Amino acid sequence: MTTKVFLTPDPVPLLESHGQSLIALVPNHVIDELQHDRDEQLQHVLESVTQRGGQCLPTPWTPHDEQCHAIALQWSDATAPHRLDSDCQPVMGDEMAAQSGELVRLAMLQKPYLQQDGMGCGTVLRLIGIQYCSAPSTPREPSFGAVAELFRQSSVNRSAGETLLRSQFVASFL
Repeated sequence: MTTKVFLTPDPVPLLESHGQSLIALVPNHVIDELQHDRDEQLQHVLESVTQRGGQCLPTPWTPHDEQCHAIALQWSDATAPHRLDSDCQPVMGDEMAAQSGELVRLAMLQKPYLQQDGMGCGTVLRLIGIQYCSAPSTPREPSFGAVAELFRQSSVNRSAGETLLRSQFVASFL
């Protein structure tokens, strides 16, 4: 099975951001994709869990209003997401901390899990990338030349995850 990366195509607002966690408002069409993927991933596991009297555990997102859901994401130092500025350049250290209300684009993976006792299963979202976006009052579309330049930049000293994330962000502008 291939690993699918889920991107928020447009910037989404952060409800909360503290250290190594955040809560973002994600549009329903992204949630629909996540739910479809969740159903596929849990299809075989859920059958054996329910035969034992177990259950599928709640989704990692909760309804917020008619247009979006809230997604809570957490990470550790070992699983920290790649952080990019609005020009898709890496952000190091605490140069740019996410603030509540800020607009960001997210890249996430969804992975299935089975509880140790075998009585519950579900999926967990892992944040692999966050791009800090400029305020909506000053939209800035990258020019074709700027996007092409990102493809020409050297990939030396970049992790595979950062290269994948950069490629997907760049491709989303084309």
